[in-house]
Amino acid sequence: MIDIIEQKQFHLHKETKTILLATDFSNPLVQALFALFPSVIQEKQKEDLITIHTLGVISSKKLLLVPYSKLSIREKAIEVFSKLPEAKEDICVLIDTFVNPKNEFSVADLTETLLLKDYRFEQFKSRKEDSDHTFSFYGEKELYETIKKAFVLAKATIFSRNLTNTPYNQLNAKKLAEHAKSLEKYPSIRVQILSKKEIDDLGMGLYLGVNKGSLDDPQFIIIEHRPAETYDLALVGKGVMYDTGGYSLKTPLTMPGMKTDMAGAASVIAAMEALAQLDAKTSVIAMVPATDNRIGDNAIVPDDILTSAKGLTVEIISTDAEGRLTLADALWYAQKRNAKKIIDVATLTGAVVAALGEEFTGAFTNNKRFLEEFRLATIRANEPIWEMPISKGYHLELKSDCADLKNKGGKNAGASIAAAFLEEFVDKKTPWIHLDIAATSTHNSMATGVMVKSFVEYVLSLE
Repeated sequence: MIDIIEQKQFHLHKETKTILLATDFSNPLVQALFALFPSVIQEKQKEDLITIHTLGVISSKKLLLVPYSKLSIREKAIEVFSKLPEAKEDICVLIDTFVNPKNEFSVADLTETLLLKDYRFEQFKSRKEDSDHTFSFYGEKELYETIKKAFVLAKATIFSRNLTNTPYNQLNAKKLAEHAKSLEKYPSIRVQILSKKEIDDLGMGLYLGVNKGSLDDPQFIIIEHRPAETYDLALVGKGVMYDTGGYSLKTPLTMPGMKTDMAGAASVIAAMEALAQLDAKTSVIAMVPATDNRIGDNAIVPDDILTSAKGLTVEIISTDAEGRLTLADALWYAQKRNAKKIIDVATLTGAVVAALGEEFTGAFTNNKRFLEEFRLATIRANEPIWEMPISKGYHLELKSDCADLKNKGGKNAGASIAAAFLEEFVDKKTPWIHLDIAATSTHNSMATGVMVKSFVEYVLSLE
């Protein structure tokens, strides 16, 4: 349990928690501490992090000090924050000392780092490490909105990580739908789960094709924040709960970790909860076509031809190119629900991993202005994206001799060709962004919760 509280009073000689502060010497509290520990603080100013054991000089046993000079550049500040020791005790943060005019993000970045840096997924461990501690923040009232927002974003990121890290035998499409349904506890949220028959009635043959090998029915999850006739934004998350590759079977080396193939769905669901908690004023609809991709008696095979909800027919070249099939029908439906703009997010291709590594999310668009607006949100969220191309040539790669499209092109430019496939299902007049998070959704085999913060930041920028 990690929590955050507003501390109304702070007494230097009565506080027993570990004290965390930056060495802003214009701050009276910092001046008072410097008077007590002048030589130690002065000697260690070049270090990224100063630890002082108080030896009874004050009630707090330990001080953690970040040199104020390290806060002027955001990247350096985040690097320093990441070096803070694991929180094994309650900490009081003197938040005013971290305000730096040259880096407006310091307070938010510190709050998020404190909550996220020690993340562990221990739900299924018989022995869990103690993480029951709180962070108290003492400072000016106007900073608490920043802290509250950072706290909500961090908790939403943790929610996304937990969903993504949960194994398939504990989280199938139906259970994911139940998690989504629980968001109706917020007054602004309405959730609808379409049954297999309702999905079939909408003509979503691509999505249902992926599900044909599964024992579990698909769950088309629709979450509306501030339900409306027209939505300012639709978020579409890939919800492949486990991806074996189908009959285009993955290898023993590439299949482990495929529980995370629904990271896009997790980020979308978590973002919708954060928007409700922050009382965002913008109408947003989220869609998750949830299913698994397995081998079964009725599963699709290469050479099959499926018909999409849009009416386009698709020749199956690889059953392991399944995420784009589920997303294509969902993108069509987002337009039917009158979304002005659409962002889809998916662990879609290994090709984007080869192209960009783990540092950048691949971004594709049919509208440069929309992408630039969203990029500003990703900068605030510190979740960098890199624009990748879609061209007529990539669309030509998808031409089929026996259907309107193939679901896979050649061996090169796989991320762009996958994006081109999705673009076939988006009206040219509808601004659209596709985010391929195959590289950024995990780090060291654990989920990152990437794009949760960016989605929230973007929606809040529309107000």
